[in-house]
Amino acid sequence: MDLTGTAPPGDASLQKVITTRQFVFMALSSSIGAGLFIATYPSLATGGPVSLFLSFAIVGIAVWITMCALGELSVAFPISGSFYEYSVRFISPAWGFAMGWNYVINFLFIVVFELVVILQCVQYWDTNMPAYGLLLLFITGLILVNAFGARWYAEAENVFAICKISVLTAFIITAILIVSKAVPTDSRPAEELGFNRWKSDAFKNGPIGFMYVFMAAGMAYGGTEMLGITAAECESPQKVMRLACTIVPVRIVWLYLVPILMLGLVLKIPSDASIYSVGISPFVAAMDQAGIPTLASAFNSVIIVAIFSMANASVFASSRALQAISSRGMGPSLFAKIKWGYPIWALALVFLVSLLSLVKIAEDGDKVFDWLLALAAGSNYFTWMSICVCHIRLRMAIWRSGSDEDDMLKWKSPLGIVGSVVAIVIFIFGLSAQVVATAKSPLPKPPHVLASILGIIVVFVCWAGYMIVRREPLWIPLDQIDLKVKVEESDASLHGDHDAEMGSERVAMRSSEMANTYK
Repeated sequence: MDLTGTAPPGDASLQKVITTRQFVFMALSSSIGAGLFIATYPSLATGGPVSLFLSFAIVGIAVWITMCALGELSVAFPISGSFYEYSVRFISPAWGFAMGWNYVINFLFIVVFELVVILQCVQYWDTNMPAYGLLLLFITGLILVNAFGARWYAEAENVFAICKISVLTAFIITAILIVSKAVPTDSRPAEELGFNRWKSDAFKNGPIGFMYVFMAAGMAYGGTEMLGITAAECESPQKVMRLACTIVPVRIVWLYLVPILMLGLVLKIPSDASIYSVGISPFVAAMDQAGIPTLASAFNSVIIVAIFSMANASVFASSRALQAISSRGMGPSLFAKIKWGYPIWALALVFLVSLLSLVKIAEDGDKVFDWLLALAAGSNYFTWMSICVCHIRLRMAIWRSGSDEDDMLKWKSPLGIVGSVVAIVIFIFGLSAQVVATAKSPLPKPPHVLASILGIIVVFVCWAGYMIVRREPLWIPLDQIDLKVKVEESDASLHGDHDAEMGSERVAMRSSEMANTYK
């Protein structure tokens, strides 16, 4: 593995073929998957409806702040690799190395996780369906979607986005009808519906229950930041990132908070522990309880499509992130190569890892799978914190250099540094909640405590290991952060593919010089 910090020559550049229309739909719902459609069921049972809603609202605000920070960074520095590159530039190469691999590992295993959840959803109709055949069928589907490059990936995500928006909107409308007692098949009395459900189960299991669902909320929002990676293959990266900062709060309210609020008003949680072992969606369960099996089955079908979409988005994110860190020499040079406009070898690795979903079916597969997923624990919070820290250090570097902030930043985060600080505090709480909620877990069969911190350990081992091996500083001094590269990168993003390649070569040379300065 080459760790020199220089980018190996690729066969071509990533193609800028994703349109603004495609990006808008992706910004609305591309990363909504099993975290919302499945994990909210045990979270609702563990923490209660109010805990679940509040945790999603708090994390949602922090995620929106993070996207605004990422938008400001992306408009000023529109580069491939996005927040990973920002970690290298504004914090340190060692932290960038850790964040790059943290992100790759996280989404590699999210692909596996989403595939297994799809299998569980399919078995809602028939538990005897052939698991191996189904998993291989869905993996083949992912290969076909990604075989035609970023444009067709974006078109597929547009179709998936319409499905997600449709099912969540339909659920909101149906839930309102259920609460209003306008569904004749629902025989439950009005006292068992609506805000009456909050009288006894609003905050189940107290603070520990709240911490548990807070952790779940962080996982459910994971992937929102992948818009920064997607923007690198958009025709107008600066324009779409500004749009994303406007669309994300709409997405959070419409597709997260309102459905979760309505879920808490119509869904009765079973008293046994069955929901912790059965992968049924709470949205499907709510329709079953209301006596609408046809709609429950339709919801389940669309939810399978939605989870497949998240697996598809994770393939895209992990392969692009792997190509980006490898192009910097922080990964095997093979994965830096681009053929026919997309990172073919990085994609090959992702699909190879996706076969780990078959482990879930094997004897003791649950235990092996839980430990694999533990590597991804806390990844989202680390990624979001890094973006906010980069945003703060960018502003501080501009002030230290005496440059005109309005000239350097063509678009600013509306909440500025204060917003990023608030978001960091929320994310630190999320990481802490992950450990505490596992140590004092109210679950019938809680995971091992080590599982809650394994992802954190991996990040700090990568960070410390790179610093020791490469003799890197803890962070880059503010007065040594290179702000001039912004001009070259902006020029590269606004011209054709040839100019983009030349610009990226200049960026790689300048970044290599910058890295050598800190040795």
